[in-house]
Amino acid sequence: MKNKRRVLSALLVVAIFAIYCGAASLAQAASDSKTQTITLSVTSTITLTLADATVALGTLTPGTPIFAATSLSVTTNEYNGWNLQVKRDDPASTLNMNGTSTPDITFPDATPWNYSVPNGSITPGANLSFHVLQTGTDAALYDAGLWGTDDTAPNALYAGFPSANQQIASVGSYVGTAQTVAYALQADAPGTQQSGNYSGTITMTAITNP
Repeated sequence: MKNKRRVLSALLVVAIFAIYCGAASLAQAASDSKTQTITLSVTSTITLTLADATVALGTLTPGTPIFAATSLSVTTNEYNGWNLQVKRDDPASTLNMNGTSTPDITFPDATPWNYSVPNGSITPGANLSFHVLQTGTDAALYDAGLWGTDDTAPNALYAGFPSANQQIASVGSYVGTAQTVAYALQADAPGTQQSGNYSGTITMTAITNP
């Protein structure tokens, strides 16, 4: 009987101790939480790569147009996409014979491209002109309203190189992979065009959209 009482007493002590410890634990479990905001800005980057540093049009016989095609690629992380602009580097003409020397023997240019009032023509004339190619250009960048429904006559639209930057292609959203713009150059000249070697430079500029 005494042993039973001892056992019961021990169990009672253990139970009381457990209740005490639980209450003490609950009393110590106060807490407080706050939400913290983390911000990060990623800068826009853009890289333009030319397929060819030099485009050789070859030898022109006046009255028989010659053509050459080339391309470029652009990679950017810009959320709003990007646009491509072009200009000739000599305000007087894209091509000339003597560089900066006089007399300035120039090769004729087609009517300069104007993005604000698109003015491509299926008959640019006896001069130097360009056309953004549907074939080889990423579909998102090609605008048939600017350059025609395809690359063949009488649908392909040509224009001259402008003396100040003008947009020739664009995409308005993030892509994340390299995109390609292909373009063709066409040259013809009147029979009176002076013979000789002509050269000049153009500048292609890829710009992220704001």
